[in-house]
Amino acid sequence: MAYELVYTSAERGLRPGTRGFCTVAHTRGIAPAVVQILEAMSSYKSLYGVHEEQDADNPVAYSHYRSRLLGRAASVLSRVCPIQADHTGRSNKLAHHILLSAREYPAGGPVWLCRQEDFFLQEWEGESRFIDLPKKVPAGESPCAPAATWAQVTGDAGYAAWLAASCQNNLQAVVYLVFNPGMPILDLLGEAMALLEPAQRWAITFNTYFTSLPAGMTCNWRCCLPEAEVLREGRRNQQAKILDLTGKLPPLVDSPLVQLAREGRSAKTAPPAPPPSEPAAARKKFVLLPQRSINMLNLKPRKPEN
Repeated sequence: MAYELVYTSAERGLRPGTRGFCTVAHTRGIAPAVVQILEAMSSYKSLYGVHEEQDADNPVAYSHYRSRLLGRAASVLSRVCPIQADHTGRSNKLAHHILLSAREYPAGGPVWLCRQEDFFLQEWEGESRFIDLPKKVPAGESPCAPAATWAQVTGDAGYAAWLAASCQNNLQAVVYLVFNPGMPILDLLGEAMALLEPAQRWAITFNTYFTSLPAGMTCNWRCCLPEAEVLREGRRNQQAKILDLTGKLPPLVDSPLVQLAREGRSAKTAPPAPPPSEPAAARKKFVLLPQRSINMLNLKPRKPEN
């Protein structure tokens, strides 16, 4: 079953004695150690204060993280964003985390799941409470259409393939995707991920507004602002790749994946059929031998001959 945890500012948290920024809801049965991990993933760095006119331009941080701390083959999908002021009039945020196991992964991938309506909470109301029913995880596929959002932002849909290929052969790869507030980052990631096979999609981790890496987590696609401190650190990492959507883009090398990003495909290409197996060896025909006069197996030592 998928577990949930909700973290925001409240007068009284779910755990006795907690208040302010704290957990206000989680699924019954979730391990206390997992609660602590998810709480630590609830940080958010606002660009604009709650009373500033540009408050609506604060990016929403959608993320998919994996970690051995969460157990084998488990993922955390999260949505963290600023919301209206809390009960004291100060800035507030809402973090909604969903922990799911590999058997619950839809073929569409983590970005597709993040984009499903009502999958994440948009607001929190009421008292702190336990969640009794398991979170329903929708099933579905992510269609591989032409990367229209990439074409709109960069002028060439093929750049979706640049991002998709960045981790195809190296799941430890780190890519910094530089953006300005207002860019449709989640749509860009979704179009790039749709170019990959379902199993590859769930192997890639990302954050649409990356400001720091939670302890013990991995993050392949790190979307950050031009002046972000994490980007300055990334530029010092010779192994990291950078795609700056706010500046000059590198030239594309034509490939089947680039063509797929530009043209899309109407239906999922069927996986190659396995090679035909060799015919099984003909079974030997059982032949009933004529009855022979033989002794039963005797394990007693034979008598010495004279």
